[in-house]
Amino acid sequence: MSRLSKTLFALVVSTSISVSVSADKEAWSNFAPPEDKKFDWIQLNSGEWLKGKIKVMYNYTLEFDSDELDLLELDMDDVKQIRSSGVQRIMVEKRRRDVEILRGKLVVDGETVKLINGEDVQEINRHRLVSIAGGAQRERDQWSGSFSVGLTARGGNTETTDVTSMANIKRRTAMTRMSIDYIANYSKAKDTQTAKNQRLNGYFDWFLTGRLYWKILGAEYYHDPFVNIESQYSIFSSLGYDLARTSKTEWTANAGGGYQETKFDSVQVGNDDQSNSGFATIGTRLDHEISGDLDFLYDYSARFLNASSGEYTHHMVATLSYELIADLDLDVSFIWDRIGNPTPIESTDDSGVVTVSVPEQDDYQIVVGVAYDF
Repeated sequence: MSRLSKTLFALVVSTSISVSVSADKEAWSNFAPPEDKKFDWIQLNSGEWLKGKIKVMYNYTLEFDSDELDLLELDMDDVKQIRSSGVQRIMVEKRRRDVEILRGKLVVDGETVKLINGEDVQEINRHRLVSIAGGAQRERDQWSGSFSVGLTARGGNTETTDVTSMANIKRRTAMTRMSIDYIANYSKAKDTQTAKNQRLNGYFDWFLTGRLYWKILGAEYYHDPFVNIESQYSIFSSLGYDLARTSKTEWTANAGGGYQETKFDSVQVGNDDQSNSGFATIGTRLDHEISGDLDFLYDYSARFLNASSGEYTHHMVATLSYELIADLDLDVSFIWDRIGNPTPIESTDDSGVVTVSVPEQDDYQIVVGVAYDF
């Protein structure tokens, strides 16, 4: 075969391969999953298709449950197409301060969102999509949460035991958000207890617009005898606004008011062992994805009360969470509690001597623990 013939042959083969590859790419880019009444389908920007169930889409994060890959949290920026098997309920932003709930079979293709109800098809722009919640979901599909525990035990010359547990449970729909948080600490050095406290709080939000929400009701229980609080109950309500909501960042702030009732563990003779106060409150929460495996969470709330209830109190938790494997994370948390005007503690020893001490204003804690997400 002459050199010219070889060159022409190579050119023909190369062209054929190129045409074949282009045809394959075009075929896959035009591929659509068959009609499916059991599973939802999503396509990533890479072209890959996944089969499973949509749990929820909120704050630009899609929770997708796959039989093979388990629960996935995907940035909506990475999702090209969505095809639901049944009715979904979505919240869309009509105008800057108005939202509405729509229902139907959901099809997302690029920047277009379609809701199909028989022959009726509604079409909206994707940037107006605020959240997705299954129209025929099981109740348990709307719940998620996490639980973490940190344990330190020492023996020998120094015998100490430190246990910290934290839990969070959420329920989310297209229009509402409910969250419950719990923190408990127990510490013992030899036979002396050095810490024993717990805090349980929860709230229920109703979205008035795509970003503005009303925290209809919040409630908290707090117990910490080492800062002279036998029990503390409070209820509150506030308005909040999502300052930032992207696929990687959720930042919200709120302000409102409430009522607090405190029973002290010990007080000086002649003083009331209870205190009641109305209060003003402010708070903010930041959830930021630093990288694919590392998240930063910051939660802060403050109250302004009367003098007998502490004048000013705050509770802050900052957490770095690193994904280890599957649903297990390594969490490092910094917790800071402050009471501006602590109530003095009066105690009597075995010989009858009375002493009065004032608790420190600030309590700090660093917790390293393993968390399980569900």
